[in-house]
Amino acid sequence: MSGIQHNSSLFFALAGGGFAALGSVSAKLAVDQGDTPALAHFVSSWFPAAAGLSPGGVAATARVLMLGCIGVCNFLQWLFFTKALRFGQSTARVMMLQTVANFAMTAVCGVYVFGDVLGLRWWMGASLIAAGLTMLSSN
Repeated sequence: MSGIQHNSSLFFALAGGGFAALGSVSAKLAVDQGDTPALAHFVSSWFPAAAGLSPGGVAATARVLMLGCIGVCNFLQWLFFTKALRFGQSTARVMMLQTVANFAMTAVCGVYVFGDVLGLRWWMGASLIAAGLTMLSSN
């Protein structure tokens, strides 16, 4: 396999994992019943027509946008996954890379979007999953 194909597979697998995580983040934001001032501020600043809406209207607009993001992210995740499979050495390697990227992006989004704290148990669990995926993908 040429270096270009290997790099393409790596890029597509990592991008697919990132979009899988972003789809999940969009879903959480779409159904979140709590106060999401950051999302409301984002909608108001990027969509000036929504600035004149009531708080409930801004929240509804944000939910509709997040539902659209779920579809776009899922489409891109599957598109990049199939491209990674096309250029990859093995299905197991592509799946391992995509899963690791999904975990990493989920952690970043959890911390910066939702204010999660990643404790020792999370890091231990993520490390065990990464080690298991590495063992499964090695020949």
